[in-house]
Amino acid sequence: MATTQTPPPRPGATPTRRSLLRWGRRQRGAAAGHFVRGLSYGAGITAASAVGYWLQQMW
Repeated sequence: MATTQTPPPRPGATPTRRSLLRWGRRQRGAAAGHFVRGLSYGAGITAASAVGYWLQQMW
């Protein structure tokens, strides 16, 4: 019994839904890492701003 295979995409062809979903699954780990990094940067700048504001109010 022969199985049918889809031909490789032409150069410049629009990506199929399946290939986009596959790409999205591969990128999920990277996106989670960027999200956590952004959260940590945001928390750090918030803490630094709060300390700066507190110091301005004390002097």
